[in-house]
Formats: sequence, C-alpha cells, structure tokens
Amino acid sequence: MQQSRPILRPGDEFATINPMALGRIINLVQTVKSVDNASEFTHTGIVSDSHGATVEALWTVRSQNLWEAYRGKQVLVVRNINMTPEVCAAGCAKTRKHFGQWYPFHRLLLHAIGLAKWIHWRRLVCSELTAKFEAGCAEAIGLDRASGFMRNYHGVNPDYLVDRWRISRYFTIVFEGVVE
Repeated sequence: MQQSRPILRPGDEFATINPMALGRIINLVQTVKSVDNASEFTHTGIVSDSHGATVEALWTVRSQNLWEAYRGKQVLVVRNINMTPEVCAAGCAKTRKHFGQWYPFHRLLLHAIGLAKWIHWRRLVCSELTAKFEAGCAEAIGLDRASGFMRNYHGVNPDYLVDRWRISRYFTIVFEGVVE
C-alpha cells in the first residue's frame, strides 16, 4: 500500500524492514518466536518532530530523518491515542541517556536464545529503546491507568511491538506503505 506522507507528531513510533542479511536473520528469529508465526518488520524507532526527525538505535543511538533515510522502504508509523506533549517528553527523558551509545550487536545473540530480557548491560537494541520510550510514557500517565504503552522493555523485539500496535485499541496507524 502506498499513500502520501502524513503529518507526523512527536511521539509517533515507526517500524521498517531491513532487507540486508542482518534483517533476514532477525526476521527468522522473530518468526520462530512469534505468536502469529509471521514477522515482517525488523527495526523500530521514535518520531521526535513533525518533520520526521527520529530517535533510533542504528550504529549508535542517534537521530535522522524518517522520510530521507527510508525512501523506497516499507514503513509503518503508529500513534498512541494517549500521546500528549507532556507524555512524549517523559518518554524522551527515559531514553535520553542512551543517545550516542554504540549499538549492542552482542545482544542480538541474547535475543535469539531468549536471554535478552535478563542480560542487557544497560545497552538497548532498537526495539528495546522504542519500548523504553513507551515505558516513560506509561509512567507519565500513571501505571494504574490503561494506556497501551509498554511497561517493560528488555527482551522486546520489533515484531512484538508491531503486532501489539496493530491489535491495540490504543494505537492508530498513521502511515503504512513505501516511502516515496
């Protein structure tokens, strides 16, 4: 499905497909562990402004422009119905200390064998960074209120986030298609 670019908001979250060998390996592992026996997306991140700036774990945790970086790629962008500027700020504050950290490639093996939930050395892969953002959002709203945000983040993979976003009544799909 292809559509025009939507107006993004800070706090939107996204997923993309990595067609490289690493992306295919991630997809294989995610498919084996997936409840629905399917996996498509292998990378996630957070939108930090309306122009498409992101926060994501690449070689390092850094920002880039969603529309430029993923031109020609399949992208899914979602929005939590409880997102406000204050909630977004709380989520961003939770992830700020990771900015500039090197990507923990060694943790991909821990994800593959199911130990990433318990062994993390304070370094996060892309989906854990996205889920940690959600945990900060959940804290801002109050853990006693239903919000659709994740509360735990270690061991979370991109497929899990995407499956949650698609079925949750708290998330709406803002964009799904190939970025032009």
